[in-house]
Amino acid sequence: ASEVPGIEGKIIVLYSGNMGAKQGLELLAQLAETFASDPRIHFLFCGDGAFRPRLEELVAHRPNVTLLPLQPLARLNHLLNAADIHLLPQRASAADLVMPSRLSAMLASGRPVIATAHEGTQIAMVVEGRGLVVPAEDADALHAAVLLLVEDRGLRLRLGRAAREYAVEHMGKQKVLQQFESDLKMLVAQP
Repeated sequence: ASEVPGIEGKIIVLYSGNMGAKQGLELLAQLAETFASDPRIHFLFCGDGAFRPRLEELVAHRPNVTLLPLQPLARLNHLLNAADIHLLPQRASAADLVMPSRLSAMLASGRPVIATAHEGTQIAMVVEGRGLVVPAEDADALHAAVLLLVEDRGLRLRLGRAAREYAVEHMGKQKVLQQFESDLKMLVAQP
């Protein structure tokens, strides 16, 4: 992200991941449009997929948006750490079908996540207290969540710290392996 000109000192709102149909990425184009006159914010949309050409059309000539290609794995950590706020949009119909694998990396970056998800879903439970959860496909709620985190730096930092702590405590390699081992022992011990 440091190679993107003109974003120094701005709050970076990042979507990084698959650009397929189930993410509801047209919402991102609408979001960027609602912040077009806010010089504090810049959107980075990074990834590839079937919806990318359409997203490119929707944000073409929008100075507050930069589209980046899919980044090599070696640069992923740098990209995620460049964000101030992560976006995890999903369509209502796709919410909680699968826990997005990239969520753990977002949380580990120590930045808050704004997820579009139904209340009570696994995604909502993981993000709550480590970011903000808004209803899927609700453009106004997504705008309000971004604005809240942009305007309340203290909240942004607190949620980011909580996200990092959760990732280390619950999603770290050692913790996952310990839990897996514990689950296996419990299954073997059952009659």
